[in-house]
Amino acid sequence: MLSRACLLCIGLVCCLVIRTVDADPRPHVVFLSPDDSNFWSMTAGFMEEVAADLDMDLEVRFDHDRHRFSYQQLAERVLNRKQRPDYLVFMAKENVTEPMLTLAHEAGVKTFTFNTEIPQAAQATLGLPRETLANWIGHVVPDNVQSGQVLADILAGQARQLSKAEHRAPTRMIALSGTLDSSAAKDRNLGLEKVADGEQIKLMQLIYADWSRQQAEEKTRVLLSRYSGITAIWSASDGMAMGAIDAIRQTGRASGQDIVVGGMDWEPQALAAVRRGELAVSLGRHFMGGGLVLLLLHDYHKGYDFASASSSAALKYQLQPATPSNLDRVERVMRPESWRRVDFRAFSRVHNPDLDGQAFSANQVMDGFMAALAADAGASQQP
Repeated sequence: MLSRACLLCIGLVCCLVIRTVDADPRPHVVFLSPDDSNFWSMTAGFMEEVAADLDMDLEVRFDHDRHRFSYQQLAERVLNRKQRPDYLVFMAKENVTEPMLTLAHEAGVKTFTFNTEIPQAAQATLGLPRETLANWIGHVVPDNVQSGQVLADILAGQARQLSKAEHRAPTRMIALSGTLDSSAAKDRNLGLEKVADGEQIKLMQLIYADWSRQQAEEKTRVLLSRYSGITAIWSASDGMAMGAIDAIRQTGRASGQDIVVGGMDWEPQALAAVRRGELAVSLGRHFMGGGLVLLLLHDYHKGYDFASASSSAALKYQLQPATPSNLDRVERVMRPESWRRVDFRAFSRVHNPDLDGQAFSANQVMDGFMAALAADAGASQQP
């Protein structure tokens, strides 16, 4: 007969075995960054802090060639490994989103797309997440259409403040967009077009500058000589907005005094320009989008699905303006030391079961991220 001590030891061993079997391993996530620019490096850095808090293994792979086909090849190399990741996270790019999703499906790897809208061609074939590919877990994107409209409205209001005429005609505006194959550029343009040529805005011309500061500078200089009375320049990115500011300076005018300029991305150089008064506004916070994806994947991996009968697996949130009135707060949100001090488990339904009964909102989670980061210890000033 076994002694009571032996039986106790066997019981403990059985419990340990059961717990080991039942325990979920750390999820392995590979994020494919479309390039190694400041924006995407910041996005990856934020994701690393979120992954550390949520006990996830995150691997970041940068596409240094910055081309849609090299992006697909990057995905193929990951999916051809013997040890594949649990999840593949990537930006939805024109012409390659469908094959990348299909390859991952065939490899048995779950995917999550983000940052830009699902290209129309891919959506026509595959629909939305979970409609035709069960392992396409979700998609989250900033509302770029709304952002384009908000930026135009803010610039028109700022330009009217510069005008001293009693009877103010619509703001004469020129616009700088990214590339023809960018869904983000297309959607931001659409937002602009919704308010262009109305009572408040007269859009003289929209041109594409390939997201390039140099091209934006050269093309803005041409447009300023072509059209008189321009008082506002709308830009789909901060980099191109900085090029527009360079061009304004070369014409002997002052950005912020003679012409107002606005962009998107919350790039550090742009925020510095906001502080100097050269840039009227920058819309941003989407650098935190990758962190939101990891939060959703973490909870999904643990059995807490963000998508239910009442909520879609395709989510949107709004960008927020950075202006002189809230610049201190925005800069706190963007500090890596703030990211490290915040415990992102506070936003997880796994670690906070009381959240599970609430309807999920990507916008509310992003608001929560911002509030926690802005309230960082040591930040005594409030905007």
